[in-house]
Amino acid sequence: MNRKKLSPKSMIFYKLYLVNIVITVVFICMIAIICSAFSSKLILNNMIAFNEDMIAEKSSALDERVKQLDETVNLMIGDENVFKFLMTNEVYYERPTALLKMIRHFQNICSNNSLVEGICLVDVKRGIAITEKTKIQLDDKNPMIGYRKQNSFIIDEEDGDKQLEFVKVFEPVRGEKDVYIILTLNEESFTNNLLIGSETEMVKSYLLTRDGDMLSVDGVGDIDPDIKVQLQDQAQRVEKINLGGQNLVLYKNRSEVSDISLAAVQDYTYLVKEAGAVKKIIIIASVLMIAAATVIIYLFSLYVYKPLKQLGHKLQGIAAKDQQEKVTNEYSLIENVVNELQTEKEYALPSVVRDSIGKLVMEFFDEERFEHLKLVLHQNMNFEWNVLVITECEDKEARGTIINRFRELIQDEPEIDGFFAGMTSERCVGIFNTSYDYEEFLNKIDGVKVKLESDDLIKITCCVSRSFKNRENMNLVYSETLRTLDKTFFKGKNTLMYEAAPVSEYKNEYYSREIENRLTKYVTEGNVEEAEETLHTLTKDLSNNATDIQYTRFVYFQICNNLIKNVLELGGKLPKEYNEKDIFQSVFSAESILDLEQMSERILEACIKNFERQEKPYSPNVEKAVAFITSNYWKDLSLDEVAKAVFLSSGYLSIIFKEETGYTVLEYITFIRMQKAKELVLTTPALKIKDIAEQLGYNNVQSFIRYFKKYYGETPMAFRKKEKTE
Repeated sequence: MNRKKLSPKSMIFYKLYLVNIVITVVFICMIAIICSAFSSKLILNNMIAFNEDMIAEKSSALDERVKQLDETVNLMIGDENVFKFLMTNEVYYERPTALLKMIRHFQNICSNNSLVEGICLVDVKRGIAITEKTKIQLDDKNPMIGYRKQNSFIIDEEDGDKQLEFVKVFEPVRGEKDVYIILTLNEESFTNNLLIGSETEMVKSYLLTRDGDMLSVDGVGDIDPDIKVQLQDQAQRVEKINLGGQNLVLYKNRSEVSDISLAAVQDYTYLVKEAGAVKKIIIIASVLMIAAATVIIYLFSLYVYKPLKQLGHKLQGIAAKDQQEKVTNEYSLIENVVNELQTEKEYALPSVVRDSIGKLVMEFFDEERFEHLKLVLHQNMNFEWNVLVITECEDKEARGTIINRFRELIQDEPEIDGFFAGMTSERCVGIFNTSYDYEEFLNKIDGVKVKLESDDLIKITCCVSRSFKNRENMNLVYSETLRTLDKTFFKGKNTLMYEAAPVSEYKNEYYSREIENRLTKYVTEGNVEEAEETLHTLTKDLSNNATDIQYTRFVYFQICNNLIKNVLELGGKLPKEYNEKDIFQSVFSAESILDLEQMSERILEACIKNFERQEKPYSPNVEKAVAFITSNYWKDLSLDEVAKAVFLSSGYLSIIFKEETGYTVLEYITFIRMQKAKELVLTTPALKIKDIAEQLGYNNVQSFIRYFKKYYGETPMAFRKKEKTE
């Protein structure tokens, strides 16, 4: 069998082939190793993040239950008989009648709290303990020595049974008397939905006391001593350790209101082993697949190369006739034939026209290329004016019809020459040369658009540039025309767009705080018509004047986002979907300015609807708090001062006040001040704004003006002038 020597280009082909194979093998192996190495790490990090969030959520629930126990103790101590018992040493208050009242008081408190099974009050100085059943005489030794003066938890063992207890210390007489309240807890109720874990689960959680005792979902369970010590000493919320061949993740969240912690242990040894096995499988499978692909590619390349070589010899008959040297290499022969086809053969013409028009309008004007197009398409292009036309159509199948219609215009109109071709599946571009003035040319283009819509049922957006003489400015005119085409965002699709003069730069004048303040005011007043009219005016101004789409989106985003923030700060409540992230996505996915206006109207309606408040009777405690605030709003009040005035704890008052009024205590103080502020601004024109601020308890007049503007949309002076003129 005769073998021909490979040409230099053939040798280069095979060398490149081998180099590509080697690079592919190395690259895929690296990807396989990296992916397998980091996959387990990614899975573990996701699991840790999920578990950390879960533990944090359960820690919050734990704090709420501790606060509930703390409130229960405060209610016990608040009883008059208990208070007198703690403050005096008279024997009278230890008589059975007085003790019976305290015991009944304890029972009433316990009956409303499912977390508590038993109560004990320990007076160390007297050496007695009082439960809900009896009085017990204590030994001389103080059984409570060592407990911190805070909310503490202990696990007490008595007769083989272990119980979870809550301890709170009081000093009725500072430095002389210690009283301990001990609540025996219902373990099942207290740990319900707090602790997780069983023999089949990877994560197990525990309650960890200051003394190192641990409580699991199954009771006081055993745990590895080393793990227990590690959890006690752990300072960070999450730590990874390797203990006796086990890979563990330890979680620990300290309670913010007591000395107990919520801890959890996750064993991910199984995950590490499985990841190693998967890593080996990926590497082996990748190597085998690459080897098989290499053989297939090699065989296929040999199969393709032979017909390609035969095709080159058969094409020698249509090679360039003026070629001086004989072509012996098949690659050079095919290259020459393709060049011949691109410049001379008729069926290569559409791609040549498309590429040439694209380069002329998007890159730079090449006179030689332009003359070649004139010659190929038989166009004179000697008229005075030049115009660019860009069309867009979402129906990809209609591109051929659109091109034919515009070419018919060029053929039928003796005073119009030009080139027209499709650039993409949706966009076509035309270079026209005409003696018509601009208005006459627009009428011709509009006639083509009307035919397409009436005869062919094709909807298109057609954008016509300004007319120009110097063809060297064609790429600049094309850029301006594209910016004009963007006005479909404001004017709508399937329209005829044109620009008689160069596009001017937009001015940053449509976004201002005034619009936000006005809308906030209309929301607080419930004035729907004025609010919607403000939005309609803004949309109309932007549609007629603005030329930048991204700036228009920015205007609506800022207005909507800040409106929601103002409403929330004023005590309004909105659904979860009205947040900054969702607003951002809605704004920047809108296809027209009408979409932005409709979205803004929905947000405005939600703000007005959710800002309305229904008056309802308050509980006695909240009524007292409201009355105290109303009588002392001008003072520098705090949550603790209000709570102290109504004999409640700050945490408990904060919860019930928010539930019943919809305001926090500090928000309600501001609300009352703003009501008084409005009255003073309107009824006492002689008072200066600074004097009004001082009367309302504001030391800083700027703070007063800022709050007033949030509530009423204007500064106090502007509000006073406006109401006076009206």
